[in-house]
Amino acid sequence: MKTEVRDPTSVIGKFVDIGTHRLRVVLSDLPSEYTIVLEAGGGKDADSYQAIQGKLARLSGMRVMSYDRSGFGHSELGPAHFSAVDEVKALKHSLEMQGFARKLILVGLSYGGYLIQLFAALYPGLVNGLVLIDPWNVRFVDRIGPENLKSYAPYFEHPATNSEKAGNRMADFSCEGYAVLRGKELPEHMPAILLTSGIPPLPGLWRQCHEEMVMNSDKHQLLIAEGNHHDIVEENPELVIQTIIELLGRIS
Repeated sequence: MKTEVRDPTSVIGKFVDIGTHRLRVVLSDLPSEYTIVLEAGGGKDADSYQAIQGKLARLSGMRVMSYDRSGFGHSELGPAHFSAVDEVKALKHSLEMQGFARKLILVGLSYGGYLIQLFAALYPGLVNGLVLIDPWNVRFVDRIGPENLKSYAPYFEHPATNSEKAGNRMADFSCEGYAVLRGKELPEHMPAILLTSGIPPLPGLWRQCHEEMVMNSDKHQLLIAEGNHHDIVEENPELVIQTIIELLGRIS
């Protein structure tokens, strides 16, 4: 009887218990030195990366993980007070529970790009590279004014679903993460590529903040996704894959 051999780059969905609640993880589980972690944009979940995850694993030969943040997709909601710092700690804990919490390549879109900045600031020794895709950032927040943040994302007066509750929680407690990042730059030693939208959500200021983020190190680079709006992952998945592969070439 012939035994079917599973393609190791195919994705496996599972739940990881981090103590307070469970997170749904989607894994392309190649045995590899590095792990690529795909952090979804605000309000999105692991499904937003499924068009690229398998191909990225094949091209890189590396383990690739996406996941649903607390309250989104199939992940449980977790505690009522759950800040961006808590989000980062939850990701770190889920990686530790699976046995690959070091040598991380972090990829994040929008709010996910903000979270990977925060992860790199809190745990620089665990991260070997960053791909920031049109990332939300503390420079932009401070210039538009924190009091205006809720105008950039839906806010529900009477949240009924877990995703609505998680979305409100994200807005209510985001300032804790901004306090951690304020005044800090991307780690100078860490290779980073920032992929900024060619058609930005707020012309001028959005691009300016991204340009400033990569000015402090020759290991940091800005690339423009010409013709693309904010959700570059959806509009141009091949460019996202190409950018990640380019970053991997810079990591020794």
